[in-house]
Formats: sequence, structure tokens, C-alpha cells
Amino acid sequence: MVGFESQRLRFRELRQSDLPLAQSMFNDYNFQENGGVDYTIPRGTDFIENWARWAKSCLIFVIIEEKVNGTFLGFTALNMPIVRNRDADFTIGILESEWGKGYGTEAARWMVDYGFRGLNVHRISLTVTETNDSAVSVYKKVGFVEEGRKRGAKWVDGKWLDYVVMGIVEEDFWSTQKN
Repeated sequence: MVGFESQRLRFRELRQSDLPLAQSMFNDYNFQENGGVDYTIPRGTDFIENWARWAKSCLIFVIIEEKVNGTFLGFTALNMPIVRNRDADFTIGILESEWGKGYGTEAARWMVDYGFRGLNVHRISLTVTETNDSAVSVYKKVGFVEEGRKRGAKWVDGKWLDYVVMGIVEEDFWSTQKN
């Protein structure tokens, strides 16, 4: 890990100019259905202002952009509600138009690495909807393992789906590192 960059991506602070782009991302139906935790509804300025406040409260929150041309791709964050446990909740959102290009994997790898190396977290946790196979695949590539399920925890398209609970602990992360 070198600074706030990976091979193709740059990770930077949230700017006011990002809010309309993020609002557009959150107003994408598929984005909300795959990653949202609330009702899938159109999102207005109140929502995005609350989201920006949440971003400021995170341990680390970064905008993901292409290194070459600065194109906004999404965001990723670690939030640590109980600091004593050093267990950070992982979040990532990539524009639907950029799915399948490896940006999510690259950004997740960077964030996990930065969490352990730069922020000294003990574990990183997440939940993902059971039908989001591409996200589950990304998380497994990065080193997350399934730790359990919250059965019938998310209402999607007229039925209840499970949340898959995943995590990675520092011992497992460090055992995969070459240096």
C-alpha cells in the first residue's frame, strides 16, 4: 500500500461537488436494491445531506475515482461504532455503470489493507444480501469469510432474503501478506 492510491484508483476526501453524483447513484434502483438497507425509494437532498453527515462520522470515508481522469466511481468507508473493540464496519458503493470492471475488488482490497496497516483495526465486518453474488465474490477475493446469516432480514421484491454476515480478522489478513 502506498498512500491513498491503488493501481487504477485514487481515494480522496468527500467534496461538496460529489453530493449530486452520490445522490444520482443512490437514486439508481438496482444500486439501492443490492446495497441499500432501507426502503427503495427516490432520494432527495435531505437524504444526501444525512449521508454526508454519516460520512464525516466514519473512521475513514473516501471517494473512489479513476486515477487517470478523476472520474467519480463511488465511495468506501470504515465506520467503528464501538472503538474499544476495533471492529470496523465496511461499506462500499460503486456506480452501476462501473460494475464488473474490477473497481470494487481493487477498492475493497485497498480499504482492508489500509484498515489493518494504517488504522490498526482488529477486524472488519460487513453484511451483504444473499442474492448479491458479485459482491460476495469480491469480498471472498479480498479475504472475508462468511461468519453467519441473519435469516429473513431484508425485504426485496416481495420476499424476505438473508443477510450474509462476513468478516476478516487481522490474524487472517497478516497471514496472507508477503512482507
